Amino acid sequence: MTDDQPLVSVRNLRTYYDDGGIVDRDPPVRAVDGVSFDVDAGETLGLVGESGSGKTTLGRTILGLETATEGRVVADGRDVTDLSGEERRSWQRRVGMVFQDPEESLNDRMTVGEIVQEPLTAHDWPTLRVAVDGDATLRGDMVTRADPGDDTTDLTVGLRGGEADVTVRDALPLSVDDVTVSVEGGPTPTVSVSVAKSRGAIQRDRAFDLLERVGLPEEHFYRYPHQFSGGQRQRVGIARALALEPDFVVLDEPVSALDVSVQARIINLLSDLQAQLGLTYLFIAHDLSVVRHIADRIAVMYLGNVVELGPTESVYTDPAHPYTVSLLSAIPGSASPWEGGRVTLRGTPPSPRDPPSGCPFATRCPAKIRPDDLDLPERTWRALDELRVVFRTRARAEAAAAETIKRLVGLDVAGRDLDETVSDLLDDHDLPPAARETVAEAIEMARGGADARAAEHMREQFGSVCDRDRPDPSERGDGWTSECLRHDADYEGVSETIAAREDDR
Repeated sequence: MTDDQPLVSVRNLRTYYDDGGIVDRDPPVRAVDGVSFDVDAGETLGLVGESGSGKTTLGRTILGLETATEGRVVADGRDVTDLSGEERRSWQRRVGMVFQDPEESLNDRMTVGEIVQEPLTAHDWPTLRVAVDGDATLRGDMVTRADPGDDTTDLTVGLRGGEADVTVRDALPLSVDDVTVSVEGGPTPTVSVSVAKSRGAIQRDRAFDLLERVGLPEEHFYRYPHQFSGGQRQRVGIARALALEPDFVVLDEPVSALDVSVQARIINLLSDLQAQLGLTYLFIAHDLSVVRHIADRIAVMYLGNVVELGPTESVYTDPAHPYTVSLLSAIPGSASPWEGGRVTLRGTPPSPRDPPSGCPFATRCPAKIRPDDLDLPERTWRALDELRVVFRTRARAEAAAAETIKRLVGLDVAGRDLDETVSDLLDDHDLPPAARETVAEAIEMARGGADARAAEHMREQFGSVCDRDRPDPSERGDGWTSECLRHDADYEGVSETIAAREDDR
């Protein structure tokens, strides 16, 4: 890797789960749906979004714990999404993961020492190899279970005037006293090297060192996870993730299961370890106030897509995407574009089996572009949007229920009664005659079991450019990108639109 290359480069990554769903013809779950970004060596990229947005799946796919459907993850100039055998193991040694729930991710039947040593044992760490600096030939079984095919240099023997000068890599729990070197002179000296410690002893010492680094005393080596607090268990998880000296670590909600006071200590620990070991982090979280204290850049994820990416302070002080604005508005003292308001998103994210055809955020967006041919209050537009979502949801739910019931008892199922739902949404809205006629037509379609056609009829009459077109990433310098149609000069800005509409609710 050169200085100008990112440590990890993700390009158009997709992870789909094609499990068939309840109905055999159901489309796959699009957990990650075309994500691209770079992570530079030594930085922390924060990945934020609601539960179910695809954050964890993205992190696991990058590490190879999930299989990518499409796209590439490039490290050191090679695609690591399709590795096998020793190449795959080599990549796995370079990466680590800290899981969300330390109570679930640690084996209660193993001691802390065994847990930390487990990856060392699984990967036969360390594979010791000797490099000779000078004109010499190596002889004999230089080190215990040496693997001459490994490209990791753990020991270096320098020849100076026929005498051996031994150095040991810092991360290796060995000293010069543990290494014995003998030299036979001649035109080309022959060097024999042996190591006093067994691999098991080296692994044990490595585990003690890791526990010390994460702030756990030596006696904890012999204890079991159930004897620790949540914060202490997470420290064990961090030590395990660092066992193989990774370059890149995915932190999957590492503090969300902890008390606030403990969160701060774990965040500080992670920052200290990053500075000491030169680590690169992908920090996954749903709490933006936590990420702000550790991330250099923020990627905001929604429905399998990264909708905004930029330097942390730029994203926090001047959010560009309406989804980011909504997330930040929930944080006390955040950079809301109006005085004191919180943007509450209506409904829930669409099914990742059936995402919107245009902007993925269109069904919930508080800054959605409205058609020019209808002048309706914002609250009425939102009610119409919600009714269309009801039709889309019913279409999927009824297809699944109808198929299941038909298989079990041989009966067909038509649409359910919509009266109560329609009354809740539209009774206090004054619709123009043409709009009311469109709604009535859609309701009749749904009553006849054609919910999908009803949703499409509503989209044709009340939809906008946001429902049709997928926004391209817009740039404004300093590495910031955002995917929103309102970045086009033809439309009013995101913050101004949200502020006006929130005042009009």
